[in-house]
Amino acid sequence: MHQPVDSPAQQFLQQGVRLAKAGIYDDAIALFQKALERDSTFSEAWYECGKALHELRRYEEAIESFQAAIALKPDYAPAWNTQGMALAQLERYEAAIASYDRAIKIFPRNYKAWYNRANALMRLNANYEALQSYEETLKLKPDYARAWYNRGIVLAHFQRYDDAIASYTRALSSRPHFSAAHYNLGNLLYRLERYEEALLSYERVLEVRPTLYEVWYNQANALHKLGFDDKALTSYNQALELNPDAHEVWYNRANTLDALCRYDEASEDFRRAVKLKPDFYEAWYNFGGSFHRRGQYEDAIAQYDKAIAVKPNFAEAWSNRGVALKKIGRHQDAIASFDEALTINPDSDETWYRRGRALVHLGKSNDAIASYDRALAINPNHDRAWYSRGVALSRLGQHQKAIASYDHAIALNQTLADAKIRRSAAAKALNTLLNNL
Repeated sequence: MHQPVDSPAQQFLQQGVRLAKAGIYDDAIALFQKALERDSTFSEAWYECGKALHELRRYEEAIESFQAAIALKPDYAPAWNTQGMALAQLERYEAAIASYDRAIKIFPRNYKAWYNRANALMRLNANYEALQSYEETLKLKPDYARAWYNRGIVLAHFQRYDDAIASYTRALSSRPHFSAAHYNLGNLLYRLERYEEALLSYERVLEVRPTLYEVWYNQANALHKLGFDDKALTSYNQALELNPDAHEVWYNRANTLDALCRYDEASEDFRRAVKLKPDFYEAWYNFGGSFHRRGQYEDAIAQYDKAIAVKPNFAEAWSNRGVALKKIGRHQDAIASFDEALTINPDSDETWYRRGRALVHLGKSNDAIASYDRALAINPNHDRAWYSRGVALSRLGQHQKAIASYDHAIALNQTLADAKIRRSAAAKALNTLLNNL
């Protein structure tokens, strides 16, 4: 029921609206309730009371107020819309969409209802329908930055990356300091390996929100990708000042320090990463790799073992573990490790090659050749496999076949001096045999 302007109920309503606009919601609700005590059929008072309750996150009570308003005024589009918002906050997305649909049916040009409907559909992973609703929103309000931003998220989900970038850019043209849009645009550009552009986006975020460690972290990753490792360290340091418990930052800072050959510092960072996240198998693996590169093979094996304990089907860890075992002369154990890796990933040409090398050291040249053949079946351009196959054939006195293998290796890599030397030796051995016939 509509109240006269000078009625007590209308006065209570107007006073409550002013308080609600000032953020004084509890007092506003008290005034709305006074209005309803005067007239329980005052639909506007029910609606405004629901809005204030919604602001206080009292969603169930808000829904009751909106329902009362709608019962009195079934074509009350704003009440249907805000009821949908309260339902969405309670994760009752299907019911929320039904409310938005009623609001849109009453007033099809209600861009807020279209926008809220799209958001609820996104929550249900109904992304195609969500995209359609964002399109409707933007037809009605072309400068709605939030809608362009969320549309970008949906387009990125569909791997329509150029369209997503355009959508984020439109959001930023309407709202230049929209930090979330700059951040998502930066992340998408990073994913597309457009690191310089990603850095520009991250810098824009940090101008507005310099306390977001995730942005410093992603900026550091982009700098590392571009080879600016010293600058990357500065950004990782900023991220760690803001969040010293961020295991992924310690891990990536460790990788950067390792790339700079600052191995002791890298080791400390790897330790911090796995202390914060003991099941961080990538960190255990890269920690092992750092020891491996320094020739500290026992320590490398210990870290690979930790990675494998967390992720038993980690083929790369099994394979690198095999290399480290081979380096300390444990060739049989190395082969067992390579076999584990190949059980997980039988298409790894590098692991077949490594297995062949270990077999040669055990004097098993025929088995080694079989491993090299498996590597070359997967990757015929593996120059070292061709070379090592030639070595194994030479050991068996099969010089003609060895020469053919060396020729393959040299054709693929002219800098393989050892292949040229061994080919010459095989040719001489073959000539000697032929001359002695």
